[in-house]
Amino acid sequence: MKLCLHAPDRRRLDLLRASDDLRLDEAPWAAGLGEVSRLYFGVGFCQHLLPPAIDCVAAAEWATERGWGFTFVTGYVTDAFLARTMECVDALVEAGAPDLEVVVDDWGVLRAVRDRHPEVGLVLGRGLNRQVRDPRVPDVGPEHLGGDEPPTSWGGSSLGSAAFVALMRRMGVARAEADVPLQGLNAGESGLPTAVHLPYGMVASGRICMVSAYGKPPSTRFVPPLACDAPCRDVTLTLRAPWSRRDEGAEALPVAEGAFIPLTKLLNRRRNALPEPETDPAPRFLQKGNTHFYELEGDRLDAALAWARAEESVDRVVVEVDLPM
Repeated sequence: MKLCLHAPDRRRLDLLRASDDLRLDEAPWAAGLGEVSRLYFGVGFCQHLLPPAIDCVAAAEWATERGWGFTFVTGYVTDAFLARTMECVDALVEAGAPDLEVVVDDWGVLRAVRDRHPEVGLVLGRGLNRQVRDPRVPDVGPEHLGGDEPPTSWGGSSLGSAAFVALMRRMGVARAEADVPLQGLNAGESGLPTAVHLPYGMVASGRICMVSAYGKPPSTRFVPPLACDAPCRDVTLTLRAPWSRRDEGAEALPVAEGAFIPLTKLLNRRRNALPEPETDPAPRFLQKGNTHFYELEGDRLDAALAWARAEESVDRVVVEVDLPM
């Protein structure tokens, strides 16, 4: 098991560089995983957070100084940002980034990197590895389906499909990234070495960004921004899953045998105030810019680590000291 650190941008890279213990004191659960061997740099969820090429090279140089490998994390992009992404990859190749890999969350980026730099390692990103990541699933699923446990298929991913994995190999993908969802993960026997990101997992991402819409007129509020000054750097929202079987009385929810209840009826029970977590067991999740995340804590984080150690296909843990945006 190899330990990797992720820095989304230059500011947090500088925090890592200034810390003798590499901020693992903020993630003590990772201290027992061994020595750090690789740096992940970049954001996989928003093209407007693409770091400039000069920052990518600076991150790679620091990785070189420490004897680490380097992985450049890219997101899903429009044509203009595809060109900017490739400028970063070109700069990293020219600078001789150590054991260079590129995490791809966009088919266009995958093809461009493969065709221009076939020597660079291609890694299937979390956005292209489909999983059931909704933090409400462990609570709603069994009642909705009339069972006691979530279906095993909800713990799967794209890597469980032999045809998908074969396609990835033909396209030159050598590795994959995954989250450990709250209901657990069945990695399958894909044969692709896999890295899991902890303790934050991605729920969903999209080009419409509520945070960037703050203060804008209705005509431009909820359209994909052409440019963005990244207010998400300073704003994180904590959200509550609006229904939980652990809420008082939830176990008595009347469901006729064999009946189908739309999830919207169960999930959209809104409250005007966010209860204190000490008195309210409903799942929380986090919004950073255009992306929702969940955080594994306590027993769930311990279980994820134990699973990662035991799973043959998992050979890396990527430590997210902060939300990866």
